[in-house]
Order: sequence, then structure tokens, then C-alpha cells
Amino acid sequence: MRSGDKDWRASSWRRSGIASVTIAAALTMGWIAGARKSVQAVGIAASEPEADVRIGVLGLFHSQELRLYPAGKEGLEVAVDHRSRRLARDTPAVVIHLRGNQLAVQFRADSEVASGAILRASTGISANPAGFWLEVPGKLKRRYAGTLEIHAHGAQLEAVVTMPLETAVASVVAAESPPRAGLEALKAQAVAARSFLVARQAGHADFDFCDTTHCQFLRSPPEPGSEPDKAARATRGLILEWHDDAVGMDRPLAAMYARSCGGRTRTLREAGVRSDGYPYYAVRCDYCSRHPEMWQREAKGAPRTEQERLAFNRIHGWGAVPGLPASAAGSDGQIQGRGVGHGIGLCQLGAAEMARQGATFAQILAHYYPNTKLTPLAAP
Repeated sequence: MRSGDKDWRASSWRRSGIASVTIAAALTMGWIAGARKSVQAVGIAASEPEADVRIGVLGLFHSQELRLYPAGKEGLEVAVDHRSRRLARDTPAVVIHLRGNQLAVQFRADSEVASGAILRASTGISANPAGFWLEVPGKLKRRYAGTLEIHAHGAQLEAVVTMPLETAVASVVAAESPPRAGLEALKAQAVAARSFLVARQAGHADFDFCDTTHCQFLRSPPEPGSEPDKAARATRGLILEWHDDAVGMDRPLAAMYARSCGGRTRTLREAGVRSDGYPYYAVRCDYCSRHPEMWQREAKGAPRTEQERLAFNRIHGWGAVPGLPASAAGSDGQIQGRGVGHGIGLCQLGAAEMARQGATFAQILAHYYPNTKLTPLAAP
């Protein structure tokens, strides 16, 4: 399932440009700004560290059934409310159904069904986060490292994985980066992803972030020694900060990025986003200037702002309008544009080309996020 998951990610990244992330979270809140606190560590302004992040997973499927499998050799401890059971690695799947506003959990085909409000799964060893597979039957099976909670949320099951920050960063890099991007581009992506996670701006009620374009894509953790794993480890603890003159302090940047910018990145104002936070800047992207991704669609009533584009695509499909149109629709209803995604912040194709030309991750970040600085997270 992991290799298939990677193939789906790569093909969909190329096909529809769904790597344009994080602006939906910003639009949900109505503004974009950094996190509300920072600390001083060794004379350097640094954000307060967050050891774990809570990520809602597989929510796009609106599932009423999930299946849970242990993945690590240590097995898995599964509790339904206050009744727990230890599962060995080769245990058959635990089947979780939604029945009303309760869970119906079956540990084996011949076992009684346990009912409860919440299921929790972990190794029971705090220093060793559980490895487990979570499956939407007939659709997707994905491996996670962390602790799991499942509860009823309206008419569907809601699954939340709590994982170490750096596990989340490596998983995002593996899911978000364009195929064959060089290590320095992956490092830049790792810093951007970590900054977004540390800023904690997604606006969800039951968890910190989701695993969709609303926040950031998240897939299975990459293999140790893989390029995404190396990028996360090489930049461990580094985030971007910007200085907020209004309050006289540095803030973590909830860094935005998109697949391709068409030759020039956008400001928030150009995308129709109101903000009292980091404004983003229009910067030239040499690669997209020479090799812009051009597109043409038939779409009457073409969107004029990023918020309108997101609303349009929710109805017509996420590839319906790949980016903001260059002009209003003509009499034939045709619109066209340059670049895929919102075009704000880091351009992933541009960053990959800068890395190929010898730029470091710090140079890439400085180019796409002017007036920011690399800052190490403070020690716990």
C-alpha cells in the first residue's frame, strides 16, 4: 500500500496541482498571522517548541467503518473507553463501525462487539510511538506512527493521530514535494512545513491540522534514510519567523506554498486575501518565467479571488480552475492562466530548479519569503 500511495501522490501532484496548500486554512480564519507567543533562548528569538501535533486523518472519506492493524513488533494496546486489550503484530484487523453516536468495535470475527464513545490505540510505551495501519475498507490503507483516537463525529468516524512534530514534518515533505526534487529543495519544504505546524493556524476544533489541502498533505512516514527523511533531519527544529511591527515581536510564519507561480509569486492582496499578518511579496521566479504552466478551461462566472476559486472548485472539482485566471471569461466562456495553485509563498517547481542550480535551502527560503529569518526552536 505504501508504494501505491506514493504513486497516487506523484500522479495527482502532476495532474491537478493539489500541492497548493495552507491558504484554505487561512481563509477559514479570515486572516493570516504568526503564532501568538515566542520566547528568548540563548539570546535568539525562538518559538516555543511543540513536541506533538494532532492531525485528523482520512476525513475526506466520511467513513462509517475503519480497520486498524498493528504495524510495529511491539504490538498495539487498544482501549475502548476504559476497557483495553493488547494486540500482537499479526493480530487480525480491529473493525470499528459507527452505530448512532457510539463506536462498535470487533477485535476478531468471532468476538463480541465492544461499544464505547472513543477508541484509543498506542504501544503503551511513551518513548516508542505506535506503528499502525488504518484502513478505509476498499479505498485506502495507510501507515502512521503515533497514538490514535477514533470517535463519532456526526455521521462519520473521526480519526486523529498524535505524532511527534518531526514525524509530521517528514511525512509532509514526502507527500508535498514534486517528484525528483533535490535535497536542498526538500529542506526548504521541510522548514516551510514545520513553520506552518508550529504556527498552529488551521482553525480546526477537534485537532490541530487535517491531512488535506486545507492544511498540508500527510502520508505515511518516509523510510529512514530516504530524501524526505534526510531533509527533515538536516533542518530539525528550524522554522521561519517574521517581525510583526504592530506588536514588536517575532512570530512563526504559517508558511504558504504552491506548485507553480507562473513566473511571479502573488501578494495576499493580489489573491484577494485580507491579512494583518505577514503580507507575502511578489517575487520573480526564473524557472516559471521560462517554463510557465499554462492552462485553459471553460468556466462561466470565473473566480476573481483565491477564495472564489476554492469555492468554485469545491463544487466543480479541485482541478476545475487550477489557478487564478489571467483575465475574465470571454464570450465563449473560456478562461486561461499561468501557474497552478494560489501562487503565494514558495513555488515548488521554482525551488526545485534553484536547488538544481546550486542554491541552498536558506537561499531558496530567503528568495520566496523576504523579510523572514531562520530560527531554531527553543529547547523544551
